[in-house]
Amino acid sequence: MREKKQNEVADMLVLIVQIGITMIVPIIMCTVGGAWLDGRFGTKYIGVIGFVLGAIAGFQNVYRLVKKYLKDSKSPGEIQRELDEKTDK
Repeated sequence: MREKKQNEVADMLVLIVQIGITMIVPIIMCTVGGAWLDGRFGTKYIGVIGFVLGAIAGFQNVYRLVKKYLKDSKSPGEIQRELDEKTDK
């Protein structure tokens, strides 16, 4: 039982790190790319557009990651039903 709980904690820590990485990487990449384009073309707005596009991409990645995690995990009601079925037998 204790080992299972430690695995759950480790899984949650991995999920938190994945969320952070999948959010920050697109933002940084798009912002840096936009700043580079600003310097190349002498504009001042492409970096901001890059930041916004990176944020949108990051949120979309986080949504997909969390949706996948929630699809793979069981709800508390499902866990309770399984426990009830085991005790009834």
